[in-house]
Amino acid sequence: MTLNQLHNAYLGELYGISFFTTFIEQYSDPRHNNKWQALLEVEIITAKELKLALIPLGITCPDYDQKMAQQGIEDANKWIHLPWTALIDTMVVWVAPYQQRYQQQADNAQQYHELFNLIADHENAIYDFLVAEQAHSPNSLQILQHFIDNHTL
Repeated sequence: MTLNQLHNAYLGELYGISFFTTFIEQYSDPRHNNKWQALLEVEIITAKELKLALIPLGITCPDYDQKMAQQGIEDANKWIHLPWTALIDTMVVWVAPYQQRYQQQADNAQQYHELFNLIADHENAIYDFLVAEQAHSPNSLQILQHFIDNHTL
């Protein structure tokens, strides 16, 4: 079950890459492109770190997954028309259960602690960024940058 959870998390990163790429390419307010770019970078870094760790464990980690990419694009397109504040409010509610699940998996992991912590840290960074954006914090982007700085390969 543990390796399956890690593999699913990897696939989730591929989903996130497509999701955030769609916003970079199509979101109507260019003032937020740096935020989309940072969110995308968090996903890419996490996917790379997971892949490097999972392949030696015999887990296949494709660079692209059609199903996950399509789902990421479809989900982005559901919300891409929303103004920034409404979009952030929607995303906070959407990300919260994932943040809780990944943190719980990290807290309960019997093995592969480092990988489960990576997944939790990445989701916590995204969630904390969204909550900071919701609160109109001028430092929200620093949350993502902190993750990026600590995980750059």
